Amino acid sequence: MGYDMRWCKADPDEAATVAEARQIFDAACGQRDALPKSERGTLNWERAEREGIDFTSEDAYDGMSPRYRAAADQVHAAYAAMRDAERSYFRLNMFGMGRYCDLMARIGMTFDDPSERPDWPEPEDHGTTYDEVEQVENREDYPDVMFADEQLRRIAAYRDARDQLLSWHGVETPGIPDHKFGSNDGWIVLPAECEAAVRIWRQFVADEGDEQAAAIIAEALGGEGMGYWLKWIAYLADAVNHGGFEVH
Repeated sequence: MGYDMRWCKADPDEAATVAEARQIFDAACGQRDALPKSERGTLNWERAEREGIDFTSEDAYDGMSPRYRAAADQVHAAYAAMRDAERSYFRLNMFGMGRYCDLMARIGMTFDDPSERPDWPEPEDHGTTYDEVEQVENREDYPDVMFADEQLRRIAAYRDARDQLLSWHGVETPGIPDHKFGSNDGWIVLPAECEAAVRIWRQFVADEGDEQAAAIIAEALGGEGMGYWLKWIAYLADAVNHGGFEVH
């Protein structure tokens, strides 16, 4: 389980770019999987556990052939390219989100909003149901389900009320309310919140200096965390011009 974040308004050509990158990734997987399984080597459970290596990683195997290693590297490169092509998407696992939230709070990019949030709207209050809302929001999964105009208006009224809550920002504090990273309920991080978070980060770097800022990131995320953290900053900056993003 983790956190999947998507811009509210992706670029129109992104889907085609991602589809092309996925084809390359699938082809790389096919070439790797066509090699004899014996060339992958033998999984070394003890070493992987001792060194903290993911059991699914090629690094956990002993005796891997150079040919299999090269094919696996192509898969990883293609996967990274596919993820880079999907600029509207950013993912953190549960552990990663916890560390990012702690770090953002330390920097001041997020804050604890003490205001009392409005009550969560119920579909029944608008004359609809969760099932009907899901069917409208995922039409590709329910191609045979049809709705009358009045039903669609009721569903739209509920979605508007829900999105008002998910977008809610109580006190006038710059940054992102930390409750929007507290669950996978589809919280909407607004463009203004993204802009403020990036601005606060940049001021933090200016105040601390590049070297000290990098040291703080390394302390919080580990030595290799800076690269992905900077991708996160770039994601937030781009989200300003894409309607913000949703957290699922």
